Amino acid sequence: MAKTKSVAVQMKQILDEVDENVNRVLNESARDTAEEAVDKLRNTSPRRSGAYANGWVADRKDKGWIVHNATNYQLTHLLENGHVIRNKKGTYGRTSGIKHIKPVETWANREFQNKIMRGLK
Repeated sequence: MAKTKSVAVQMKQILDEVDENVNRVLNESARDTAEEAVDKLRNTSPRRSGAYANGWVADRKDKGWIVHNATNYQLTHLLENGHVIRNKKGTYGRTSGIKHIKPVETWANREFQNKIMRGLK
Protein backbone atom coordinates (compact mmCIF):
# COMPACT_ATOMS: atom_id res chain seq x y z
CA MET A 1 0.00 0.00 0.00
CA ALA A 2 2.83 2.40 0.74
CA LYS A 3 4.35 1.75 -2.66
CA THR A 4 1.12 2.72 -4.40
CA LYS A 5 0.97 6.05 -2.62
CA SER A 6 4.61 6.68 -3.43
CA VAL A 7 4.08 5.95 -7.13
CA ALA A 8 0.94 8.08 -7.22
CA VAL A 9 2.75 11.01 -5.60
CA GLN A 10 5.68 10.68 -8.00
CA MET A 11 3.36 10.53 -11.03
CA LYS A 12 1.51 13.62 -9.84
CA GLN A 13 4.80 15.50 -9.45
CA ILE A 14 5.92 14.47 -12.95
CA LEU A 15 2.61 15.45 -14.51
CA ASP A 16 2.62 18.79 -12.67
CA GLU A 17 6.12 19.50 -14.04
CA VAL A 18 5.04 18.64 -17.57
CA ASP A 19 1.93 20.80 -17.25
CA GLU A 20 3.98 23.73 -15.94
CA ASN A 21 6.50 23.36 -18.78
CA VAL A 22 3.80 23.20 -21.47
CA ASN A 23 2.04 26.28 -20.06
CA ARG A 24 5.32 28.19 -19.95
CA VAL A 25 6.17 27.30 -23.56
CA LEU A 26 2.66 28.23 -24.77
CA ASN A 27 2.67 31.59 -22.98
CA GLU A 28 6.18 32.53 -24.13
CA SER A 29 5.47 31.46 -27.71
CA ALA A 30 2.23 33.43 -27.85
CA ARG A 31 3.81 36.56 -26.39
CA ASP A 32 6.87 36.42 -28.66
CA THR A 33 4.81 35.75 -31.78
CA ALA A 34 2.41 38.60 -30.98
CA GLU A 35 5.28 41.04 -30.45
CA GLU A 36 6.95 39.98 -33.70
CA ALA A 37 3.62 40.31 -35.54
CA VAL A 38 3.28 43.88 -34.27
CA ASP A 39 6.76 44.70 -35.61
CA LYS A 40 5.93 43.15 -38.98
CA LEU A 41 2.63 45.04 -39.20
CA ARG A 42 4.35 48.33 -38.38
CA ASN A 43 6.85 47.69 -41.18
CA THR A 44 4.34 46.53 -43.80
CA SER A 45 1.55 49.02 -43.11
CA PRO A 46 0.64 51.24 -46.07
CA ARG A 47 1.20 54.35 -43.97
CA ARG A 48 4.51 53.44 -42.34
CA SER A 49 5.30 56.72 -40.61
CA GLY A 50 1.83 57.71 -39.41
CA ALA A 51 -0.44 56.93 -36.52
CA TYR A 52 -1.87 53.91 -38.38
CA ALA A 53 1.46 52.07 -38.45
CA ASN A 54 2.36 53.09 -34.91
CA GLY A 55 -1.05 52.03 -33.62
CA TRP A 56 -0.38 48.28 -33.82
CA VAL A 57 -0.22 46.73 -30.34
CA ALA A 58 -0.35 43.29 -28.75
CA ASP A 59 -2.64 42.98 -25.72
CA ARG A 60 -3.03 40.07 -23.36
CA LYS A 61 -6.66 38.95 -23.19
CA ASP A 62 -7.71 36.11 -20.90
CA LYS A 63 -5.29 33.30 -21.76
CA GLY A 64 -4.16 34.59 -25.15
CA TRP A 65 -2.83 37.57 -27.07
CA ILE A 66 -4.64 39.86 -29.50
CA VAL A 67 -2.86 41.97 -32.09
CA HIS A 68 -4.89 45.00 -33.18
CA ASN A 69 -4.62 48.62 -34.21
CA ALA A 70 -5.46 50.69 -31.16
CA THR A 71 -5.49 54.12 -32.82
CA ASN A 72 -6.98 53.66 -36.30
CA TYR A 73 -8.90 50.41 -36.10
CA GLN A 74 -11.48 51.79 -38.55
CA LEU A 75 -8.91 51.86 -41.37
CA THR A 76 -7.79 48.24 -41.14
CA HIS A 77 -10.63 46.82 -43.24
CA LEU A 78 -10.58 49.70 -45.73
CA LEU A 79 -6.83 49.54 -46.34
CA GLU A 80 -6.74 45.74 -46.46
CA ASN A 81 -9.69 45.24 -48.82
CA GLY A 82 -10.10 48.54 -50.67
CA HIS A 83 -13.15 50.79 -50.68
CA VAL A 84 -15.39 52.99 -52.82
CA ILE A 85 -14.27 56.57 -53.42
CA ARG A 86 -15.93 59.60 -54.93
CA ASN A 87 -13.85 61.97 -57.01
CA LYS A 88 -14.37 65.69 -57.75
CA LYS A 89 -16.51 64.99 -60.81
CA GLY A 90 -19.07 63.11 -58.73
CA THR A 91 -18.29 59.70 -60.16
CA TYR A 92 -17.44 56.70 -58.08
CA GLY A 93 -14.52 54.36 -58.24
CA ARG A 94 -12.68 51.87 -56.07
CA THR A 95 -9.30 51.83 -54.47
CA SER A 96 -7.47 48.57 -54.50
CA GLY A 97 -6.67 47.06 -51.15
CA ILE A 98 -3.13 46.70 -49.87
CA LYS A 99 -2.78 43.26 -48.31
CA HIS A 100 -0.70 43.83 -45.20
CA ILE A 101 -2.65 42.07 -42.42
CA LYS A 102 -3.39 38.67 -44.00
CA PRO A 103 0.28 37.82 -44.78
CA VAL A 104 1.29 38.64 -41.20
CA GLU A 105 -1.62 36.59 -39.84
CA THR A 106 -0.56 33.60 -41.95
CA TRP A 107 3.05 34.00 -40.83
CA ALA A 108 2.04 34.34 -37.15
CA ASN A 109 -0.07 31.17 -37.21
CA ARG A 110 2.79 29.17 -38.71
CA GLU A 111 5.43 30.75 -36.46
CA PHE A 112 3.37 30.11 -33.31
CA GLN A 113 3.12 26.41 -34.15
CA ASN A 114 6.84 26.22 -34.92
CA LYS A 115 7.79 27.92 -31.63
CA ILE A 116 5.61 25.51 -29.66
CA MET A 117 7.17 22.51 -31.37
CA ARG A 118 10.70 23.83 -30.77
CA GLY A 119 9.92 24.66 -27.13
CA LEU A 120 8.48 21.24 -26.34
CA LYS A 121 11.39 19.24 -27.76
